[in-house]
Amino acid sequence: MDQIIDVTGGRGGKAFLLVGTDKTALIDCGMAYCAFTLINNCKERLKSRALDYILISHSHYDHIGAIPYLRQEWPALSVLGAEYAQRVLTKPSALQTIRKLSEQAAELYGGGELPRYDDELLRVDEVVNDRDVLELGDMRIEVIKTIGHTQCSLSFLVNGHILFASETTGYMSKSGLVYPAFITSCSDAIESIYICQKLNPRLIISPHYGLVSKTNTADYWEKCLRAIQDTKEFILHLVEQGYDEQQILDKYEREFRDEHSRLEQPVNAFRLNTQSMIKTLLREE
Repeated sequence: MDQIIDVTGGRGGKAFLLVGTDKTALIDCGMAYCAFTLINNCKERLKSRALDYILISHSHYDHIGAIPYLRQEWPALSVLGAEYAQRVLTKPSALQTIRKLSEQAAELYGGGELPRYDDELLRVDEVVNDRDVLELGDMRIEVIKTIGHTQCSLSFLVNGHILFASETTGYMSKSGLVYPAFITSCSDAIESIYICQKLNPRLIISPHYGLVSKTNTADYWEKCLRAIQDTKEFILHLVEQGYDEQQILDKYEREFRDEHSRLEQPVNAFRLNTQSMIKTLLREE
């Protein structure tokens, strides 16, 4: 793990710097409001070296918001992501939503206005596909397609044993609980968890959390599957009882959102994700 450094600039989204002998890369880059702290953290580790790549796990604002500012610092860097993410980031409506959510995060976490940026800089330069490999010299990053949170979700396997799991598989809270995040498909998310489990990584980096302890690694994937199953059973049971979507959302929040979740995720983001999971289950059932 000496060559993998947590360079996260602020609350809301993780960023990890991978320093190979030949090239360097970020896996995700967090929110826009804390981009300059992220850049400073990277420069401390890179010294005189450049940042060559950003690999994005998906196209949500809390994972890609800092891209425009990173391009200003390192103009030659290349952003790698799924083909679907590349298409999303050409849509004015998506760019407008990203900007709006980034502005809200700047107020919530940064206490100020969002630094100005050009939408044109928020793009995927190179499409990567399932099982593609990026070589950094003595580090090898394999792309793993893990859709279910979004249609563009990717996980990254480093040197065959360190897995940066996508949000499709869920995300661990500081309490040790795993929260599900199957926004686009519950069935796809379950399949993605099985894909990750079969890789049998020695170390797991959980989204929005970081390195999972050895104790939790042993049953991490079972926790991810159980989180989905518990959520699915809870929501569908309320549907059978005649609850509408708003009532289900309210009851789900009371049941599943603990004090750690409240500190780690804004309420609007929690409710938006839960609304999407409810709609996904209703559609798939």
